[in-house]
Amino acid sequence: MNEKPKKMAEKPARKKIGKYNILALLLGLGLVVAGVVGVITSLAAADDYNHSTDIRTVDAVIERIERSEEVIGDKDGKQNKLKVDNITVFLETLHKMKVSFVVDGTTYRGRYDCHTYSDDRERDQFYHQLQVGDTVPIEVYRSRSGEYKIVGEEGSVNFLLYCVAIPIGLIITAVMIYGMVCPEEEKAKGKGKKR
Repeated sequence: MNEKPKKMAEKPARKKIGKYNILALLLGLGLVVAGVVGVITSLAAADDYNHSTDIRTVDAVIERIERSEEVIGDKDGKQNKLKVDNITVFLETLHKMKVSFVVDGTTYRGRYDCHTYSDDRERDQFYHQLQVGDTVPIEVYRSRSGEYKIVGEEGSVNFLLYCVAIPIGLIITAVMIYGMVCPEEEKAKGKGKKR
């Protein structure tokens, strides 16, 4: 009667997967997908521009314009490295415009964004005076499909951001998958060992 029960192999306890773990995993995957899609579209647009047979400057009619302003620099002037002509604070304005332009009798529409800074008074004043119905010179190119597109102003910056998003997304995804798959006991054993 003093028989000992047979020891059953204990299964390691699995960690409960919470909603924040799932959200972080989806965020990581989203960063990877957005980065890959962004890199591909940026490279395709740059290749399209480089192999274009027709690059020209046209006058585009402004259909809608929005402006947003941001102060750049040190307001107290102590640590401002952007000091030009004793001006320590600059105003950066982003002009977002929906425009239409005509090339060879065909009307095209697109978005044109332009940054101006208060230290370049002539350019800043020109863009601040623009209203709906005014014309603005923009550079356009013929794509492989034969349509004309507006040259993007921030292409290289966006490309770098897309490139950075891929490894960050991979790291977040790897950490979250490891945290979801790794049993609790393994984590506890790993933390207790010191070399």
